[in-house]
Amino acid sequence: MFNKVEVFGEVPLARFGHTITQVSKSKVVLFGGATGDTGKYIITGDTYGLDLIGNKWSKLDGSGIAPSPRAAHGSCAVDSLQMVVYGGATGGGGLASDDLYLLDLRNGDAAAQWMIVPVVGKTPGRRYGHTIVFSKPYLLIFGGNTTEPVNDVWCLNVDKAPFSW
Repeated sequence: MFNKVEVFGEVPLARFGHTITQVSKSKVVLFGGATGDTGKYIITGDTYGLDLIGNKWSKLDGSGIAPSPRAAHGSCAVDSLQMVVYGGATGGGGLASDDLYLLDLRNGDAAAQWMIVPVVGKTPGRRYGHTIVFSKPYLLIFGGNTTEPVNDVWCLNVDKAPFSW
């Protein structure tokens, strides 16, 4: 049975094409997506945290190099209070960069830190609508759309530096 949860705080605008990632037992992070109506929308790059115990939203203004605004991207947790973001669409047929971004919340929401994960060699490339999962120590990307649908699988071992797909 589903129940609507009453939330408060800095509640995000209604949106689509965003991700919600559980980064701990009591916290989820919302990133990006599009706000507005289909055909007349704005792609966002905002980040919000939801405290699952107090049902309180807060806007996370992280420092560092954050991903550009995007929708239909992929995200997943890679450790407690850490998540990655990859790919996505930027609107008007554009695709986000093929950089892998990490959000680190281990020092608290006020000290949220974004960074680009250094990766060498060939990447999965720019894409949207794909899935990304973490099964320690592997980050896996499947499918999505580049200029057409793809069904490829990419693997990144995050225990072995330098990182390469």
